[in-house]
Amino acid sequence: MAEIGNGAAFPELFGVVREYAQGDRAHQVQALRVIAAAYLPIMETPHMADARGLIEGVLANNGFLLTNDETGGIEPSSVDAVVSVATSRLDEDDLEWGAGCLMAMMDALRQRAQVEGYETFVLDAQEVLDGLETILAADIVEDVVEEALEEALEDALEDDDL
Repeated sequence: MAEIGNGAAFPELFGVVREYAQGDRAHQVQALRVIAAAYLPIMETPHMADARGLIEGVLANNGFLLTNDETGGIEPSSVDAVVSVATSRLDEDDLEWGAGCLMAMMDALRQRAQVEGYETFVLDAQEVLDGLETILAADIVEDVVEEALEEALEDALEDDDL
């Protein structure tokens, strides 16, 4: 699972989230909501511990299809937490992980629709696809930033040679 420490910010909060992620369904949903809100791409603040394992554990325990008890549709916080963690650091591994989780959700949605059919399939699929779109956009941004930094470094090295 995820480790607390290693200079990660807010270890106490992460500890509470980890405990909630191991609790009952209601606690798991709250853990995902906190993760979705806490892991934002803000460069001025230190990052919390890696929550990928927590999220993946909650999703796996629910067959990658955590549903909302009231609507029967997908629990929005499950998509939001994946997207927030995947895009918070603009790290290639995080982005790939997030896309993989969302693809597993799409597969779970498809399987559920084939087995029992369900009314909110289109809305749920759109929610997951929106998350994938966000991750793809973040991947593009990561590539552009990386390219700009490489160009700036090359320019700086050329200036030093003069």
